[in-house]
Amino acid sequence: MKKKVIYILVASFVIIAADYAREYYSFQKHNQSPLQIETPDGTNQPYHPSVLFISQKWNGYRYWMAETPYPLGNNGDWNGLKPYRARWENPCIHVSNDGINWQTPPKGSNPIDDLSGADIEHQNYYSDTHLVMKNDTLECWYRINKVHDNKLFILRKYSIDGVHWSERETMIQIDLNVDSCNQIISPSVLYRPQKGYTMWYVDRVNGKREIRTQESENGKDWNNKNMCLLSGKDINPWHIDIQFIDNKYYMVVYDHKSLTLWKSNDGVSFQLANQILEPSSKVGSFYSSGLYRSALLKDDEGYKLFFSAFEKKTVIGLMTGSSPQNLKIFSVSGNFVSFTNFPMVYLRLKKQELLSLLKKDHSSDAKISIQ
Repeated sequence: MKKKVIYILVASFVIIAADYAREYYSFQKHNQSPLQIETPDGTNQPYHPSVLFISQKWNGYRYWMAETPYPLGNNGDWNGLKPYRARWENPCIHVSNDGINWQTPPKGSNPIDDLSGADIEHQNYYSDTHLVMKNDTLECWYRINKVHDNKLFILRKYSIDGVHWSERETMIQIDLNVDSCNQIISPSVLYRPQKGYTMWYVDRVNGKREIRTQESENGKDWNNKNMCLLSGKDINPWHIDIQFIDNKYYMVVYDHKSLTLWKSNDGVSFQLANQILEPSSKVGSFYSSGLYRSALLKDDEGYKLFFSAFEKKTVIGLMTGSSPQNLKIFSVSGNFVSFTNFPMVYLRLKKQELLSLLKKDHSSDAKISIQ
């Protein structure tokens, strides 16, 4: 009897060990690590990136990033940090010379703008940063939602060194009590001397989200509003980024699930190029719970996509490729989860399998009952 128990224990151990190894090696496809970026709230959870590449460097750096931290709470609590999650969604600036190792600009500080006491009391919040290079001046565009009086402002700060920033100025003001459809979500702005400013953003039209574009010489008076036409896939856009690369417009769209790439010759009519990324199917991966606004650029090595993601915390991941159509996730610092740290992920995977099996059995029972 004792030998039988030992055999059972040994056999169970061998089976579990083999399954553990199988799960770990299956997990490797999704075991990349994201960028490590410090944020002023102390959680190091960056989000919603906008990134520019300047080949000859600008004030000592080739890559400039704006982002708004949106930290999750303990163990991935969606409610985030107190007093409320969006209180920490303030515009921050980071610099790099390789697109991988990032820091706050020397002699600079983050965030470059912060909420007032009254803003916090009313639970107002910033969001949706976007960087624009105008001649030799760096502009940071972002939004503030005034929750207490239902107003939205598109704001701008500018800097000639990336350290000292101008006072904020209002570029667009919207009273949502009067014009509830004019949302201007995730504005993506380009400046070209011959055209001035062009802005693309997500709007709500007849209850459906659409992408619009407008033009302006000074960034405040806007005209030539057009609705963008997307062909190749029916999507419900949420956050976007648009870049003008090699005489083509490239748009990355997040639609509450996946990231898709679109191309256009005129910036109005876009054709689906390919699907870039979906959330990982493996719990424990840094992008298993979801994605968000992402930023595409072309540098001297090829193409980079900086993508928002979250699991237990919000992060920014990196994809690289020789073209926008063949981007692959780049693991910044080896495996995200090591073999010895895999037990907790393994237990979560087994729990996921069990819940999936129970759900499947429940669905089968319901189907039989209906029949």
